[in-house]
Amino acid sequence: MSKFVTPKGTAVWPHLNTPDTKFVAEGEYHTKLRLSAEDAQPLVKQLEAIRSTFLEEAVRKDPKVKQYKMADLYEEEVDDQGDLTGNYVFKFKQKAVIQTRSGSTLNMKVALFDSRKEPTDAQIGGGSELRIAGTAIGYAMPSTKMVGLSLRPNAVQVIQLSGSASGAADAFSVEDGFVGDQVKEEVPVFDGEDADF
Repeated sequence: MSKFVTPKGTAVWPHLNTPDTKFVAEGEYHTKLRLSAEDAQPLVKQLEAIRSTFLEEAVRKDPKVKQYKMADLYEEEVDDQGDLTGNYVFKFKQKAVIQTRSGSTLNMKVALFDSRKEPTDAQIGGGSELRIAGTAIGYAMPSTKMVGLSLRPNAVQVIQLSGSASGAADAFSVEDGFVGDQVKEEVPVFDGEDADF
């Protein structure tokens, strides 16, 4: 288990404000992060090193793991015509509810911060520019004979917000009438020891 922070990238199909329950009943926070191949290189090197360290430990525990194949750390993005775009896409996901070994239940959340490192509850839409402070957790799957990393989002810094209701509001002019209360939800604090936004 190792912590890392991504370079700035573009959110693809983010579900970071509320858990997505479409495929996981308890819910799951997830997003893909699109980076140019060039911008992704430091992250790729860091994740390869984390995966290598995990592999060494896994082989010590079970020598058969040495025969396993390496799962990809990212996907190469293709456009609608099936051509490579030159971008890499990294997948992040975190279960909304975790059962611990002791039998207790933990309700997880992704801490969201704005560009000034202040907590935010803004709705993050696709196309938003983000940095993700994550945890890489190694796995060795006997069923698929694959070794890889699961990337979990712990905290997200929103550099540029896209797909938000505030952008849609620009279509209107200000009128006299209803004024809503601004409610701000408490956001869990991420200790961010190894994260440097």
